[in-house]
Amino acid sequence: MGRRRAQLRSQRSAAACGLGAAALALLVPLAGGSAEPGYSHVAQFISELGAVGATHSTLVAAAGFAPIGALVLGFLAFAAGLFPRSRRSAAGVACLAAVGASYLASALFHCDAGCPSSGSFSQSVHNLFGFFQYAGAMAGLLLLGSAFRGSPDWRSLAPVCVVSAAFVAAGFVAMLMPDLDSFRGLSQRVAESSIFSWFAYTSVFLLRLRTEAES
Repeated sequence: MGRRRAQLRSQRSAAACGLGAAALALLVPLAGGSAEPGYSHVAQFISELGAVGATHSTLVAAAGFAPIGALVLGFLAFAAGLFPRSRRSAAGVACLAAVGASYLASALFHCDAGCPSSGSFSQSVHNLFGFFQYAGAMAGLLLLGSAFRGSPDWRSLAPVCVVSAAFVAAGFVAMLMPDLDSFRGLSQRVAESSIFSWFAYTSVFLLRLRTEAES
């Protein structure tokens, strides 16, 4: 009975972290963008809201990027013990941790104005963690999708992982294409929306499992 209560607490905690991260990932760019003169969600990266010289750079980093990163890592910490036990599942969680680490790094290492592909030391670290975020998200989602397929309780979530990974890949590749540079903000939002939609969907999935277990 005690073990079951602990599992239910983990499900509830993971869901709270996942939904919180998804909500902040939506609200921070909207609120930050509305407060930044001339900001374009289509043409500019989300990180530009926390860039050196941005109007509310410190606030966006401390109250936006840092909490998102912490909530993502919190979700993974609580959910790791709930997912099917396998090497692929463990590897998937480790890869997805790059998403949380990247947001924490963004809070500490602000990008230069315009978030160029090269620049200061802070920009270089920022870019490195950005690469790990999207590469980690793609690999992590595919690994979890593969692990979920072998579990009757989690099998229905496997296609969601694969579709999310595909959209992350599409957005990330589009960000790197010079011909689509004027749409790089939109491309990033495709990737980010796919990542955090997965966190939100999986959180609801966990809450449903909790409800079914208690009924």
